[in-house]
Amino acid sequence: MIAASPIRRRVVLASMLLALAVPAVAVAAVTQIVDGGATVSEPAVRLAPPIEDIVNVYDSGELDSTTEVNAVAAARQAGADFMVSDSASLAMQRIVRGSTVVQAAPSTLSIPMGTTVFDANVIAILMGGEVSDAVSESSIVMSRRTADLRGAESGDVVTLRSAFGADVDFTIGAVIADEITGGTELLITPEAASRLSLSRKSSVVMWGFDSRDAIDQAMVDNDLVSTRIRIRRSWDRFDPDSTLGMAETKELLGEFAYRVNSNGSVTQDSSWQAANLPSGRRNVGIGIIARCHLVIEPALRAAFDEIASVGAQTAFDVGDANAAGGCHVPRFNRLANSPSIGFLSRHSWGMAIDTNTRGSCQGCAPPNFVTRPGGCTAVRIMRKHGFAWGGNFLTPDGMHFEYVGEPRDQLPYPSRYCANIVDDNALTVEVTQRATLFDAAGLVAE
Repeated sequence: MIAASPIRRRVVLASMLLALAVPAVAVAAVTQIVDGGATVSEPAVRLAPPIEDIVNVYDSGELDSTTEVNAVAAARQAGADFMVSDSASLAMQRIVRGSTVVQAAPSTLSIPMGTTVFDANVIAILMGGEVSDAVSESSIVMSRRTADLRGAESGDVVTLRSAFGADVDFTIGAVIADEITGGTELLITPEAASRLSLSRKSSVVMWGFDSRDAIDQAMVDNDLVSTRIRIRRSWDRFDPDSTLGMAETKELLGEFAYRVNSNGSVTQDSSWQAANLPSGRRNVGIGIIARCHLVIEPALRAAFDEIASVGAQTAFDVGDANAAGGCHVPRFNRLANSPSIGFLSRHSWGMAIDTNTRGSCQGCAPPNFVTRPGGCTAVRIMRKHGFAWGGNFLTPDGMHFEYVGEPRDQLPYPSRYCANIVDDNALTVEVTQRATLFDAAGLVAE
């Protein structure tokens, strides 16, 4: 078990990207193209990293075939190169350095690791030669934040569990800064993924387009601008309702070992639960009863107290929250029939609370938080106390408030619903999402 530690701010100053420049290389990239169900390869334009402008297009679940085809068409229209990427949460069993065990999951349990799959040549273009040189069929890259959480180093041997239950060893080829890897915990090649039977299309990544305006227009022209489809640009401003990736969640709330049960529920390491969760549900404010992570409970109580002080508690359906909502619900979305590969719910950490599960259900747009008295006031107060709101998620999830560990109420951002009302304390420095483009690998919000 890794103890929780204070969160580090996710945003990265645009100027930092220049400092992270890597030596230029020129390579040919594999481009996966879907056309009538076929997948072929063609050479990419020779580019020299660092590539600063990257667009990642994905759905809330597995990559939809229509989204994939439309994203490919948009990339072609804008003169871009692209790749279809896979991602999932993998089950890690141990890390070993020589004869020393650096970390090991308890018996019958595993440690979740958010993982992204890219062709090595594409890694060279997007992240640089140092990163691409470190990956192969038997070697992987680990992001710096993830390595620091467990004391891992280059050269350590990581054992991951395949979709069919076999343990497969990989060497850590390099530990690379999150600002370069995009925040994924593990970065592997398709050849390494095949050893684990990981095959789950997650997004279309595009780069090398004619201009930012050109790719934006191409995505409009190809029906990608939708509340169903998420578009993340490396140059996007920081979204107040963006959530934490796997590594940052562990850094903030601790890392648990787990086992996926036949019904998709998750059994967690009892020592993690004892250290981080109350023994049962308790009143966390405005009459809502829930079992939430001990780190977030004080912020949740403070937010509810402030909401009540301005009369905005009317936005919450307390009865529904107590009957159908909740906070800690560990569960796992399997990849096919695999108990080892899939996606962990953020509720597994007890970091998110659901309240109005009917009027603000997943997909309900607009969520009834927008129409209930005090709704947007309550949303902004929750952001002030460190919670992102799901009403602006890819698939609107207005019932969902998720802890992110930092105030989000003074970020000027054009949210669809309940945009912030900023004052003289508003953040004005330019920020980028380059360091978090791939950090949600292995996680789902619900």
